[in-house]
Amino acid sequence: MPEPKVVELLVHGVGGATPNEQLDDPSPARVSGDGTVGFYRHKGPLPSENLDVVSESSAAARAGVVQEAYCWGGLNSATASRAAWILLVPFTLVNAACWMRSAGPADRLGRAGKALHEGAARLLALSLTGLFLLAAGGVATDMIGWQCAGRAECGSRWSVLEFLSRPDSWAHPAGRRLALTAIVPLIVLGVLWYLARRSWVAYESVRFRVDVAEGDSGLSAPGFWEGEFQVGRLRTLHVSLGVVTVALMLTVPAFTVDASPGWGAAVFGAVLVVLGLLVVATAVQGSTRGFPGVGVLRSASFAVLAASVVYVLAPHEWPGAGHRLPGFGTLLMLWVAAQLVLIGALFVAAILTGRASRGQMLRGFVAPVFAAVGTFSGVAYSAALLTRISDWLGSTRDGSGTLLARPPAVVSWSAVAFGLEVLLVALLGLFLLVRVTWSVRRNWRGVLDEYQVTATTDETPGSGPVPAISSRARAQAKKIVRMRAIADLTDSAGRYLALLILPLVLLGIYGVVTTLTHWATPPTPATYSVQYVNPVPGAVNLLYNAGSWVVGATALGLVWLLSQAYRNLALRKVVGVLWDLGTFWPRAAHPLGPPCYGERCVPELVARISKLTEQGHGVVVSGHSQGSVLAAATLLKLPAAQAERVALLTHGSPLQRLYGRFFPAYFDAAELEALAGRLPRWRNLWRETDPIGGPIAAVERHGALADPLRFFPDEHEVAYPPIRWHLDYPLDPAYGEELAAAADAVRQDSGV
Repeated sequence: MPEPKVVELLVHGVGGATPNEQLDDPSPARVSGDGTVGFYRHKGPLPSENLDVVSESSAAARAGVVQEAYCWGGLNSATASRAAWILLVPFTLVNAACWMRSAGPADRLGRAGKALHEGAARLLALSLTGLFLLAAGGVATDMIGWQCAGRAECGSRWSVLEFLSRPDSWAHPAGRRLALTAIVPLIVLGVLWYLARRSWVAYESVRFRVDVAEGDSGLSAPGFWEGEFQVGRLRTLHVSLGVVTVALMLTVPAFTVDASPGWGAAVFGAVLVVLGLLVVATAVQGSTRGFPGVGVLRSASFAVLAASVVYVLAPHEWPGAGHRLPGFGTLLMLWVAAQLVLIGALFVAAILTGRASRGQMLRGFVAPVFAAVGTFSGVAYSAALLTRISDWLGSTRDGSGTLLARPPAVVSWSAVAFGLEVLLVALLGLFLLVRVTWSVRRNWRGVLDEYQVTATTDETPGSGPVPAISSRARAQAKKIVRMRAIADLTDSAGRYLALLILPLVLLGIYGVVTTLTHWATPPTPATYSVQYVNPVPGAVNLLYNAGSWVVGATALGLVWLLSQAYRNLALRKVVGVLWDLGTFWPRAAHPLGPPCYGERCVPELVARISKLTEQGHGVVVSGHSQGSVLAAATLLKLPAAQAERVALLTHGSPLQRLYGRFFPAYFDAAELEALAGRLPRWRNLWRETDPIGGPIAAVERHGALADPLRFFPDEHEVAYPPIRWHLDYPLDPAYGEELAAAADAVRQDSGV
């Protein structure tokens, strides 16, 4: 049995940190874990010269503890292939929205609101999988297989498509072209299934190997970090939905052109029945319960796909070249309409569950707003893909300018929506710039008073107060105020997000209704410049042109970002930050998105801390930023006997400022107070210049740390002290003081 000690367990935040950076050691030793995620220590005693880098109080505190670093950054940026997860951001956003609900009252309406929220979130995630498959099918089946390959000119322009477009080719008949090109969305579905299956084995299959605390709800609920059952069943349902979506893309066109469908009506009806059962099965899917017969539904989905292939290959009265794929545009619009209905259901659920909530972002309506962001991101991806492929295929060579393939009407509406979004973002950026500038002009003199910077005589030493406030001193004061003003914007982030997304929702509703009811022609430059002459259509035309540019730039930007992230480690870490922020939560809504690193990290941290405390060591968990969220989730699952030997020191923590407001059912004041009550000591450090970290009421003992620590450089420096905002909390003397106090607390409780 090793001699009992106090272990300072460092848990870094987003973006990853190497063991060398955390421990300030060129060659630390791994004591647990693997090459992706591990615990590291110094090979020998920490050299005294390294201790001088931090404050004297931190050096004195660390002289009596053993440092150990938990490095989990390898889960997001270890390999270049993980940069591809950026393409699945819509899945991530909708999955996060599933967790953005209030705990709600315990009455009947509260329980109904919770069930409605979870069911609607899962169905919205399911619809996004279908939207991605519809986009892939729109490219392959509609634009290439139907529109482009329906013209002989397509093959002469693109030799790879000649076997489809040549009139005497065996593949040229319309039904065969549709069936062959439907393989493309099935390949996309197969890739999504493979990635989800592989990450499921690596993440969700991780189990707790030691005893854990189990509560009635929240993060301590039984099985919360063990999603193997739920994610596995959801994956099956999403793959089945993808198969049924492809069946719809084949059945709807044939059913639309048939004057007397006959047995086609039976095929179409069977597809709709399987689709309805998949919707019901997904809505009722829970963490420990599921719809019976999911395997049967999977077999049924492949059966109706086979039937739809047979049906589309049968003779039909297909229209000639120059038409869009019959029924596809309507199918796509109905799909988007269903997504808007589900966003509305989340809004109703927020009313039911948010009645007893306080301090939430957007008064409890953050879930439908975030879900709308994820949905419109998926629409943006789809529109960008369809637009770029249409441009890539080109136009006919007869001088008419007719496109070989035109995207569906929803792309035109998307272009108008994103043109409007460009305008809104520009206006919002201008407003925020004015707000920050006004704050700087109004408050910079107050910073001089705060740091007691006063004008004195000429004999004052250069490192102290100055005869007149110099330009450098004014610039330092303004920089401090500017950083504080920017940090304050975080508290209004939800409001600004709602202002950006609400017009898109309203325009989406208008576009769906007018297109499906034929109230108006979908907006295009031609319809608005030729059919109308009043100023409003002219403005819409301008928005359409701007939005088309944005949609095209989005497609090219994604390709560039993905290619650069594969080669550039620094950019890959930025992508990893996005993953860190979006994938803390289990995949309870979308099983095909990036995996939840919490399902690997929390069991691993629980096991390590349990081992240390069972050996008689006291543990001080030092969590920075997202690391503090991991630490809190871990300590909520730690048994009471082990928790009594663990102190928590958080710094730059978003636990209350962001997680408590975005995810109140899991990080509200009551949950944080319960965690504080389980530990011998918990202290939190934060700064007014930090845009992420903030105070935690349950453990608050003092105000914000000064940033910078002093206004002027000392006598051995020339540059003004840096503003550290969200970084370098261990360099502050307060960190060393709190570390020493935490070490004393666990020494007393563990008898070290």
